[in-house]
Amino acid sequence: MNNFKKYTYCPICKSEKIKQKYTDVLSQDKKNFNIFECDDCRLQFVAEKLSPEYIENFYCKVKDTSEHTYSDENIENLNYYYKSLKKYIETNFIQKGKILDIGCSSGYFLDIMDGWERYGVEISTKYAEIAKQKYKDKIFTGSIADYTWQENFFDVITLQDSLDHMLNPVDIIKKCNYLLKPNGILVIKVHNMDCLYAKLSGKNFYAFIPPEHLFYFNKKSLSCLLNLNGFRAVSFNYFAHMLKLKTIFLRLSHSVENSIYYKIYKYMKERKIGDIKFKKNLHDIVTVFAKKEI
Repeated sequence: MNNFKKYTYCPICKSEKIKQKYTDVLSQDKKNFNIFECDDCRLQFVAEKLSPEYIENFYCKVKDTSEHTYSDENIENLNYYYKSLKKYIETNFIQKGKILDIGCSSGYFLDIMDGWERYGVEISTKYAEIAKQKYKDKIFTGSIADYTWQENFFDVITLQDSLDHMLNPVDIIKKCNYLLKPNGILVIKVHNMDCLYAKLSGKNFYAFIPPEHLFYFNKKSLSCLLNLNGFRAVSFNYFAHMLKLKTIFLRLSHSVENSIYYKIYKYMKERKIGDIKFKKNLHDIVTVFAKKEI
């Protein structure tokens, strides 16, 4: 990692009061990364300032870790959360309207949002093509940074398991502000670094998979990011998720194929025991709902 400079300030609040949190966090391609933490907003982030070229090359070389999660075989588990999210949006904010899902994968969440005018952005050509079969030209293949759409168009924008992958969260939130109508709702789902599980696990917490995940949030850092970029956090929610038993070991393995956890995952993948389902809510996932300030 010597080719990359390190941050000298927090990427969100610009504070220079940052410190080393963890060292030698192993990536899927066996590179070691450092994690910094901001004393002011409590954001944790990969210390190295990685280039878009490095990220693109990484994804070309390594195994797609999302192929288990965003698959037809796992759709029932995905829908458990998606239905909770749909119900919360329609009960507390708006029942119908225009919705954009950034990082929409194959369009599984959009499938749940029946009655809405549905749009998606997906950087993976493979997943975007599947979504396009259902939603045609309302799916954009590429980065949200390159997404050209009219200002003040959407009622709701969702970022589910995608903001922590992006090189510049501030630019993403600003783009969402541009695209949302006044009083529009932004929904962000990320891992919660304040949960007990994360604190006990330290750098072994399953969300630490750099450079796939570059930023690690909690309520304070999310609130700071939103407040500085034209939003007000309305609520923080910890919806339960449905998981298969084998998924636990896949996450614990950080997708490192020579780890004991990955070997257990492969063993369970071929057997019925791996498909046993259960509800999980360790507050390790937080969903924040924020309103665009007029």
